Amino acid sequence: MTKNIWAGLIALILVVTCGILEVVFLTKDYEHMANDCSEAIGKCEAETLTVEEYNELRDKWVKLREKSELLLPHIDVYEINLRFAEGQAYAEQEDFEQLKAQLKVVEELLDYVPHLMKPSLRHIV
Repeated sequence: MTKNIWAGLIALILVVTCGILEVVFLTKDYEHMANDCSEAIGKCEAETLTVEEYNELRDKWVKLREKSELLLPHIDVYEINLRFAEGQAYAEQEDFEQLKAQLKVVEELLDYVPHLMKPSLRHIV
């Protein structure tokens, strides 16, 4: 009986520890992605963002999305996907104003989404 209790406690500690580490690492990754997005917005303002640079940013997002889809609400992650998809056409057309608008929304979501990973009473109620 005591072995079962200890095994259960160890399993619980492992699960909680993995969850905490996942939130910490994903939050850092989202911060890095938001910084990259801010740089891209600056390049949009200077009208120097190339399609290749945009594709690199989008590829970084795809890698981050794959890591975070299990933990995060899909609607928010999906919205970032849509904004990047719309931005692709604007990048190819060199419509920097529209691209900047899409990236501003992405930047806001990248700041907001990590907040959803952290358990709080507000998220439950």
